[in-house]
Amino acid sequence: MQPDRPLNYYMQKLFRQLDMGEFASEMEVQKTYRYLAGDLIYKLTTLCSYRDGTLRLRFAAAALRQEMTWRRETLRQRMNDELKGNVIKKIVIL
Repeated sequence: MQPDRPLNYYMQKLFRQLDMGEFASEMEVQKTYRYLAGDLIYKLTTLCSYRDGTLRLRFAAAALRQEMTWRRETLRQRMNDELKGNVIKKIVIL
């Protein structure tokens, strides 16, 4: 173990070795969504799941669901910028 590497690096490596890379990615995507959406919108999100490049979101309020439908492409681009890659291919608002 090298002291200059963060713990997250070793956790990601372990997840990949245990074939849990998708789980690690889902945790990262959810953390990034919470950061970008903010605490209030995150609390109003009743479902946030990621699988095979698709982020699925469900909201408690219809007005918020409509607003996020309009802004989903911007959110997708910002999340991919934050995740440093084309991780999110599509956002589905349920």
